[in-house]
Amino acid sequence: MVNKIEHHVFEQAQIDKLSNITEKSIFLALEEKELTNKVDFDFHQKINNVLFNKGKKHDVDLVMTSRTGDKLYVEIKGQMTYLEVNKLKYLLGLRRNFYIMQLTEIDWITPFEQTHYPSKFQKSKHDFEVQIDELVDFVKGEVSGNELRSRSIERLNNFIEYRSHDVDRWKQS
Repeated sequence: MVNKIEHHVFEQAQIDKLSNITEKSIFLALEEKELTNKVDFDFHQKINNVLFNKGKKHDVDLVMTSRTGDKLYVEIKGQMTYLEVNKLKYLLGLRRNFYIMQLTEIDWITPFEQTHYPSKFQKSKHDFEVQIDELVDFVKGEVSGNELRSRSIERLNNFIEYRSHDVDRWKQS
């Protein structure tokens, strides 16, 4: 658990305790915005009564608390399979303050083809920064957990619609 750690306390050894590169990247991005000493957050907190998991428990990737005391449950996602999409739809209906942080799908914030980015890497970097800024706004109390949940629902629905067009193209091939 990493809670209210002072900015100067962070040394490489403490960062290495985080379990993977994604968590480290998110943590370092928040540290860069000077938020790690101003927010309670915890990696890998379990929540109960999740029907799709054995034992009805789900391991939430990140839980953050805003300055207003509002909690946000963050799911950090890579490749989106049909199973992951189904789980995310369920989780978004389960808790008011669920947020999906998608780090690999270049069509998450907006479809790649509708952007001006010359490379997928630059688009992915932009999407990461947008999502970090959204978490920063949450921590500062400038946006509610419910509003971030609404953004996640909209993005997931857009992603599903965009991918369904891929399926239609595959059927026509």
